[in-house]
Amino acid sequence: MMTKTLYERRFMWAVQALALPAEQQLSSFPSFAEVADELALEHEETQAGFLTSSGTDLTSDQKRAIEALDEKLEMMSGEENATAFWTVEALGRRPEWEQVRSLARNVLSVMGWPASVPPLDRGAMYVESPKADR
Repeated sequence: MMTKTLYERRFMWAVQALALPAEQQLSSFPSFAEVADELALEHEETQAGFLTSSGTDLTSDQKRAIEALDEKLEMMSGEENATAFWTVEALGRRPEWEQVRSLARNVLSVMGWPASVPPLDRGAMYVESPKADR
């Protein structure tokens, strides 16, 4: 079982990755990974453990910031949005991704976490891109 500290660290890394500029997001994952998908998957996978382990330790501002980021990513999800939002090109060009980055920076701020580049080896398994042509 993971400790609260590990859940927090993994979620912080996922939020840090979401807050990065597109170019840095691309270099924060292995070259074969579907970066846009991985950003969302990593966030989703780590958020659940973090929220469960944090319970009532979060302030209302922290909860609202996390919910706003989650809602934005959820709004962008779905098969109908696959080509609009979930490509390398969209990551660098779509205003929705800039909104995600802004919301992620807000989460980092209210949590008191550093806005830095997360480690490349964050214990995640990545989905290989069929084209891997970045």
